Amino acid sequence: MLCLAVSLCLLLTNQSDNQPIPTREVVNNAQNNVESHQPMQWFDVWQRSFTDSMDFTVSKFDGLFSDGSQSKEKAKAEGRIQLSWEPRTRDIAETDLRFRIRVSLPHLENRVDLLLSDNEDETQSDTIKAARSPSLGRQDNTTISLRFRPDINSHYSFRVGAGRRDQLYVKARYRDAYAFNSHWAMLYDTEIYQYTRDQFGAELGTSIQHVSRSNIVSRLNNRFYFRDKSNDWLWRHELQHLYPINNNNALVYSLMVEGLNKPTYQVEEVYTGLRWRSNPIREWLYFEVEPFVLWLRSEDFSPSYGMALRLEAYYGKGE
Repeated sequence: MLCLAVSLCLLLTNQSDNQPIPTREVVNNAQNNVESHQPMQWFDVWQRSFTDSMDFTVSKFDGLFSDGSQSKEKAKAEGRIQLSWEPRTRDIAETDLRFRIRVSLPHLENRVDLLLSDNEDETQSDTIKAARSPSLGRQDNTTISLRFRPDINSHYSFRVGAGRRDQLYVKARYRDAYAFNSHWAMLYDTEIYQYTRDQFGAELGTSIQHVSRSNIVSRLNNRFYFRDKSNDWLWRHELQHLYPINNNNALVYSLMVEGLNKPTYQVEEVYTGLRWRSNPIREWLYFEVEPFVLWLRSEDFSPSYGMALRLEAYYGKGE
């Protein structure tokens, strides 16, 4: 599956083509600065060329669904690429490559998207690689899928694709949010899916979010995963605090506990980290530094200290 993902990424780059708000989006909103007119640099040329080549390729793909009429919108690709070095006391050479691509298809009335991601679990977009424990089935989850929505604003979505070590799957999801007032909100989602080898599964997630008058964001995330093949539940509880410093910098503190309900309700890992996120050069280019501590059951819960260094680039929408 990773080979398929890399091949598709190369194809896209070489051609001349309503959901819970994740922490990353909250950080981006807190850092929503407007770029001043600056001279073009080599990284601006790269980002523009990459975006243009992606749009050119996906417009050709979208044209396959055309009935001959001209669409008012152009097919576009948007997403992010993140490179990380995450050394810790037990693995100083740990690196990570993360990516997410979403292709909108106007000729299908924007009800169908093509999605390509390094990890199907969108709720773990900020987690270091070592915390995606193989015992919990979180590694090698590269996924490609087609997502269908009854209409562009629908809370329901349906997917068909391949992922989790080359398994075919179908998935149905419902997502929504409810604002209690201007400071408190609840975000929730549920999904069911069927994989060719892992069989049936289901997920339920809720998040309670508070935004203070000084724009400090606090969130309590809870998620439960049911696995039919092993007849057990995976669970994750996470507390996050976002502290905006200015338009270009923010701090995010995270504390996560994750585990299983069998053979007893037990903890499998504990993670805590303080992430500094900054975009001083361009609105679409981010740098992150995150010291962290990780406790894993597979390592007898002996603390592992580390420092994650990340470079992240966005393209397409919001570039």
